[in-house]
Formats: sequence, structure tokens, C-alpha cells
Amino acid sequence: MKSKLMTIACFPLWIAALLLFGGGCDTYIVRDDPYYQDCGGSYPDRTPPPIPRGVHSVTGDNRVYLYWEPVYSYDLSGYAVYRGYSETGYYDYIGSSYCAGFTDYTAQNGQTYYYAISSIDAYGNESGLSVDLIYDTPRPEGHSWFLWASETYYYDGGYDFSESAIVPWDHPACDVFFGHDAYGYYLCAANSYTDILDWGYATSLSEIDAAPESGWSSTADLAATVGHIYVIWTADNHFATIHITDISGERLRFDWSYQTAVGNPELRPSPETAQRRENRKVTRGPLAASKGE
Repeated sequence: MKSKLMTIACFPLWIAALLLFGGGCDTYIVRDDPYYQDCGGSYPDRTPPPIPRGVHSVTGDNRVYLYWEPVYSYDLSGYAVYRGYSETGYYDYIGSSYCAGFTDYTAQNGQTYYYAISSIDAYGNESGLSVDLIYDTPRPEGHSWFLWASETYYYDGGYDFSESAIVPWDHPACDVFFGHDAYGYYLCAANSYTDILDWGYATSLSEIDAAPESGWSSTADLAATVGHIYVIWTADNHFATIHITDISGERLRFDWSYQTAVGNPELRPSPETAQRRENRKVTRGPLAASKGE
């Protein structure tokens, strides 16, 4: 079966553009096509499209979302995505996309991955890899969990990130707990070895990139405010967030994220851009390999 990415090179430009950019941003795998030809041209195109720029990542739960600036080239077919386990060394092809975005659904929580993107044209020419230093460590998250005021509900006021469990406020594994007094509601670090800070208002967990280096509260308890994200540095050196979505009576509703990698502050990392080293060994995708790249 002929690949969509390669057969569009034989269509008029306006049809190719419609096929490429009119169908949303679903992800497709670029596959080899032994029947592909250069549409009768005597001098096939051997010039690769531009290298993708502006690559950045957003962390998910057992997944990583990748985005980059669209490449403008009249014969662009799509993009290839590569992943490695260190900044240098081997980068393996993991998939491709028609649009400037890709989701790595094979990523595992707690493992750090490095990514690079190339662009491919209708003749199979592939650009070099993107130079943005992009790495990411997926972490678990949860939505619409509930804590109850620990003064009234002893067994349901605390939360243990390591086990994703509601626990008593004074349980040895408790990281934070919810309560209230005459002055209002509060979110409190459960022990003297746990730090907490109020990061401020946010609409979702994905708005915070990483745990900050400073700003930690000098007290164990902070005012609990709907819409705010709280960053927690646990006693066993993990970082986590709580996003308060509602407080009603003695009940607090929240979303959470927890970085399972010890000492890793990345909660939704989008690292600073840096120039990559050139000694990467790349396992090319099937389209480029079929063209002798």
C-alpha cells in the first residue's frame, strides 16, 4: 500500500497542501514505499527541507507532548521524531507527524528522555536534527481528588504522594494535609522535613515547569486558595504539586502531580534552549533509509 506521505508528491500543489494541512494534527508513521518514483522528473530533488526549530515539551502521565515551529517548504511531507536516553549517543526513530506536534505515548514515568526532530520532503530528503536541547521526565498525575478537614475527618485529611493515597493527617507517610480554623482554610506540610510554597494562580497543572529553587514557606501551613498551585518538596526528596480546584465546606477538591524520579524538580519541563553536540548516532526512520540517507 502506498504511503500518503510519499504519494502526495505526484498531486498538484493545492491538492497536496489540502491533504497535508487540512486534516488536523493526527500522527502518522512514515513508511517505506517500494513503488515510489519521482513523478517522471529527470532531475529529482536532493535538497532537504529546513531543520525544525523551537522544539519544546510538555510532560504528561506516561507520555510526553512535543511541539515545534512549523517548517515552511513547498514540498514538505512531514516530520520524523527521534528519542534517546542521554544528550549524546544513540537517538532512535520513534514516529512521525504531518503537523508540528507529536505525542510520545511510549514514555514511562520517572525515565528521562531526550528528543530531536527532523523534517522530510516529498522526495524523501531529510533535514538534520533539531538543535534545541529537549529532555523530559514523565510523571503520574491525578484529577478531582478530595481531602476533608482534618479537624473533623481524622482519616481523610492527609495525602501521601508516593502511594497516591488519602491518609490520616498524622500518618508517617503523609506529605500534606487540609484543615481550617477561625481564620480560614489552610494546606499544611505534614512534617518538619517537608517544604511547601504557593506558586500562585493557574488554570491547570501543566502551567508550572519545574519546582522553583527559592520561595519556600518559612511556616508549615499556607492559606488554601481555589485556583492556586502548591509545590511540595517531600521529606524523601521528591517534588509534587497540588492544584486546588474547589473548596466547599469542609471538603477540598484538587488535582495533583508527582515526580517519581528522586531529586528531579521537573514537573512539566520545557528546558532552556541549548546547542546540541554533534556526536549523536541516529537510527533513521524508514522513509529516509529507503532513499539511501
